[in-house]
Amino acid sequence: MIETMTKKLLCLFALLGAGTAAADPGTLPQNSAPQQNAAASAAQPVNPPPLRMVQGIAPSPAAQTQAAGLPPNRIPAPSVTLAPAGTAAAQGPAVAGGFSQPLPPTPALAQQLQIQPQTQIQGQAAAVPGQTQTAQPQVAAPLVAAVQAAVPQDDPSFPHLPILRPQVEFWTKVFSEYSENQSVVHSIDDVRKVYVVLDFTQQAQTFDAVQLSLLKGREESRAKQQIDDLLKRVDALQDTPEKMDADEHRVYMMYADSRDPHRFREAIGSFRVQRGLRERTAHALQVAGRYLPQMEQIFASYGLPTRLTRLPLVESSFNLQAYSKVGAAGLWQFMPSSARIYMRLDEIADDRRDPWFSTDAAARHLRDDYAALQSWPLAVTAYNHGRGGVARGLAKVNGTGLDDLLQRYDGDSFGFASRNFYAEFLAASDVERDWRKHFGDLQRDAPTQFETVETRDYVPYGTLQRLSNTDATTFRTLNPAYNDEVIDGRLYVPPGHLIRVPAGAADRFKLAYASLGPDQRFEHQRQYYVLHRLERGESIAKLSHRFGVSQQAILAANGLRSNARLRAGSTVKIPPHDAPSTVVASADTPEPHVLKASVHAAAERKAAAKLRLHKVKSGQTLGAIAKRYQTSVSALRQVNGLGNADRLRVGSMLKIPGN
Repeated sequence: MIETMTKKLLCLFALLGAGTAAADPGTLPQNSAPQQNAAASAAQPVNPPPLRMVQGIAPSPAAQTQAAGLPPNRIPAPSVTLAPAGTAAAQGPAVAGGFSQPLPPTPALAQQLQIQPQTQIQGQAAAVPGQTQTAQPQVAAPLVAAVQAAVPQDDPSFPHLPILRPQVEFWTKVFSEYSENQSVVHSIDDVRKVYVVLDFTQQAQTFDAVQLSLLKGREESRAKQQIDDLLKRVDALQDTPEKMDADEHRVYMMYADSRDPHRFREAIGSFRVQRGLRERTAHALQVAGRYLPQMEQIFASYGLPTRLTRLPLVESSFNLQAYSKVGAAGLWQFMPSSARIYMRLDEIADDRRDPWFSTDAAARHLRDDYAALQSWPLAVTAYNHGRGGVARGLAKVNGTGLDDLLQRYDGDSFGFASRNFYAEFLAASDVERDWRKHFGDLQRDAPTQFETVETRDYVPYGTLQRLSNTDATTFRTLNPAYNDEVIDGRLYVPPGHLIRVPAGAADRFKLAYASLGPDQRFEHQRQYYVLHRLERGESIAKLSHRFGVSQQAILAANGLRSNARLRAGSTVKIPPHDAPSTVVASADTPEPHVLKASVHAAAERKAAAKLRLHKVKSGQTLGAIAKRYQTSVSALRQVNGLGNADRLRVGSMLKIPGN
């Protein structure tokens, strides 16, 4: 019976052979099955290379030293124990300071998985076929306190909350140990409950990226279904555990820390797949060397902890081109709504792609989060969940700290990502701090060196590149925010823009810029319109908020009155941010989505309308002021000569463009 049920559980791997593996692909045992060649894998493979299941990840040498001698059931707050569902690493009932020893696999299961029957404990490396595992010596429990006392003192600004210790340990392994070709299937509610770790290292050697992605998705889905089936069986047999087979009993013991009769039923479907990030993190640490020195200077200038500059390890892995499914972009993964408050986001440039401008924006964003919440764990969580969301959660549970939210708040939007965000940040920043321990002699890039100059006119992007005396790739690397319309010459770089040039090139640039003729620098921007097809329910106000253009500018560009009715399906012209309130468009539409227009002299005279003045009050931002006066942030910056990093000073007077 046991053998029969075991085979049912392992139908997940019916098409695949199984073996054990360590985290380091270099230590994986060689599989005797022949691999397919690249030509044979061009189509969907019929017999893919065997998929390995990981029975445990060998900890780093330092972790092995720290854990040496600790009794298996007295290791404090155990981190994730990795194992296929129903194998030796499934956790047992909770005890003080850790979990009891798991049950060893049955001989039949061990034979099918090619696993040496053993008792797996945290701190041991994965069992490798043919190697003998030695028992750990038993040491008195007081040694635990001594080991804990040896841990470096916690950062008071970013405490390792006891409630988050399992999560921090889990994410530390994700960033530093699990390969991108390993998929961890674990409980959403408790990351220590790991059902299976799938290893696709061998397949990655022969499959192309598309094939490998499809295989991973298919096998991860199949694993979830098999876990669901196992949980259903355990739920049905929970009152008669003596009737369970070995695999069912291990899952039963895995949930022994709860006596809720519905625990197995509620666990069905409540797990997720986390793929390893070791390779991505190693590359991120290499790339981060280009930016971290300047990033730390920016945060220090605002009086903020420089440890916060490690947040991009979580957000984007230091990928400047990172875009999320929900529209977040860049190093700091700003959403458009937040970006328009803290930086430039218009038809000219998207500063989310600029590592320096976006870092300045992130510093101010986090400064505001901290000012509102008075706690760095809460402020970091708010960076993911939203300042208002965190404040509402605290109010609902009458709490003051992140631990209150984690223990008592069950808001629908406060899900796995938000609950784990601070733990991810702690883990990532810890890994970066100790990067040599995790990644050895990793070569980190040297800091990017540059100087800055400022435009005083509307200038073609190509002209600025030529004056910088550098190639197109280098110039774009130093100035990555500009949109294609600017790079292609359809729009000019406006005055007041800070331009980065290679170190030592600023003086030569300024001399060359001063000698530019009227055919290379202009008083006005080239105009164009974005053509937007109206959807049901859209209004001028909504379009103004979406595109960051004043309502008056949209009305003027379309010849509409303020009380005009908009019809769904009709096309509305959206002018650029710094366009005059009235423009005369050309009749031709050379591109399907962009309409170019000439600048009319009358429009320019209207643009010079009398300016109003606004006195800056405490807490106000350019975004809020622009919204109040129905103008744009870029227009405010331009008319007031503000750079992207300039701060508003309470009591100062801002010029407000006329409409």
